[in-house]
Amino acid sequence: MDVVIDLGEDSKLPAYRRLAEAIREAILSARFRPGERLPPTRTLAANLSLARNTVLEAYEQLIAEGYLTARHGSGTFVARDLPDRAFRAPQPASPAGAASPAPSHRMSSFGRRVLEVETDFAVPHGRDQRQSAYEFRYGTPSLNEFPIDAWRTLTKRVLDYPPAELMGYGPTEGLPQLRESLARYLQRSRGVRCTADQVIIVNGSQQALDLATRVMIDPGDRVVMEEPGYVGARAAFKSAGAELIPVRCDNDGIVVKEMPLDARAAYVTPSHQFPLGCVMSAARRLELLAWAEASDAVIIEDDYDSEFRYEGRPLAALQGLDEAGRVIYTGTLSKVLLPALRLGYMVAPPRLQPAVVGAKWLTDRHVALLYQAVLALFIDEGHFERHLRRMRKLYERRRSALLESFDREFGERAEITGTESGMHVLVRLEGVEESGAFMSRAREMGVGVYSAEPYYALTPPSGATFLMGYSSVSEDGIREGIRRLAVIAHG
Repeated sequence: MDVVIDLGEDSKLPAYRRLAEAIREAILSARFRPGERLPPTRTLAANLSLARNTVLEAYEQLIAEGYLTARHGSGTFVARDLPDRAFRAPQPASPAGAASPAPSHRMSSFGRRVLEVETDFAVPHGRDQRQSAYEFRYGTPSLNEFPIDAWRTLTKRVLDYPPAELMGYGPTEGLPQLRESLARYLQRSRGVRCTADQVIIVNGSQQALDLATRVMIDPGDRVVMEEPGYVGARAAFKSAGAELIPVRCDNDGIVVKEMPLDARAAYVTPSHQFPLGCVMSAARRLELLAWAEASDAVIIEDDYDSEFRYEGRPLAALQGLDEAGRVIYTGTLSKVLLPALRLGYMVAPPRLQPAVVGAKWLTDRHVALLYQAVLALFIDEGHFERHLRRMRKLYERRRSALLESFDREFGERAEITGTESGMHVLVRLEGVEESGAFMSRAREMGVGVYSAEPYYALTPPSGATFLMGYSSVSEDGIREGIRRLAVIAHG
């Protein structure tokens, strides 16, 4: 067998490696066919002016990788079942300049819809993960303040004497002790009407949205969304094939009288409208519940940061007013404790709870049991609410620093809304014409700011409007960051 093998000129590689790579390439390009016999080592060594041991080493490496097989007394052959899925058989000649057709993989309608809404994920908290010196990214808690010592102590306690239920598969709806702890907390702090049986532990509030969508929404169903609103909810509903109905918000929350009566569901953030920051009034809440009754619809209440309120008396959750079982209540611990924990919860009406649990079982069986057990102790022993009180005071100081800095550096050129609660405000800067250019310039000066435009499904806000989180920036950092923004805006 006469063979032509180009060993290349990479002198940094040993000769046997260069020979092995050349033979591998010949196999993958189909110059050497499966089952074909290779030259004896002596013959190939003589043809290539190599030592026989060099050829032996190359053959042995390819045999170990699965490209060659050796038969005692018969020789060395190309393996019939190649290990590399990159096997490149000759392709029929294509017309000059024509591209080879891509393989056709039939995708479900759900998969196609996911791809269609994929660009919605490219929002400030999605793909752009760069960190600036002064990072006003929404939704990140002050990570340095997490009570790591208490969490470590409780984790060690659980691991020292782990009960049997933590060592295998657990209940899909969550550990009973955590569901009891959360039910008691939600009853006393948010006025939620629930039993522990209604509480379902999820991997963050986004999973709660996905589960609610799966059990309630069919393709073509109409779903009301606040305008502007949370893009994660928008993506979940669009992926399910829903027809989204954006309805504007005023100072009292979503304008119920503009909501259609044929909608299947409505998604709302009544305690701190995202991203505007307004709080839904008591009268509007009752109006919304009446709409759900008249429409035979469900309401998905996202109570994402209600723990932090600085002005006025906090209103109880919308779910606490619901007497007909039409509100699915969701919350997250990512913004309160640590995003890395991926812990959230939902309170489902009794008639929906079995379907939600079944949908979760199909997705991931259950949330990590260790985290659940530690969190239950963390709540029951008072660490959770002590942490909330401390963070509420800290965020209030940071909010004050932000408002004072904007007033000092921008004066009336900065219009700020959503200041009563939460971890962010909405800021409109007069005189700034283009948000993208301003954000790029800010990034160059070490300040991370993010446009509010992605949250608008209809008409974007007039002028440059930014969603500014302040929870993860120190007070001095807030002052310096806004001073630099003023330099850009005034320059």
